[in-house]
Amino acid sequence: MFAEKKELLTNLMNLIIKDDLYRQKQREERYWRLIEEAKKDWQEARAYFNTVTEPELVDHAIYTLGAAEKRYVYLLKKAREERFFQEKYLM
Repeated sequence: MFAEKKELLTNLMNLIIKDDLYRQKQREERYWRLIEEAKKDWQEARAYFNTVTEPELVDHAIYTLGAAEKRYVYLLKKAREERFFQEKYLM
């Protein structure tokens, strides 16, 4: 009787741990998708800034580039704090 209860509890604990690990992995993957998206936006903003020739659009290009860079750096910082950081995501 005790062995059956112990096995049942062990199985339940294993299921809980697997579920937690799965959720953690999903959360980490979502973070990295956001980081990749932010990096792409930053690169696009840099390309836009480098091609702007109209004086009226220079301020817009500067603002867009600054905002995209800040978002990318912020997400990297949060990933480090959450211990998701990997060296491959450095510039």
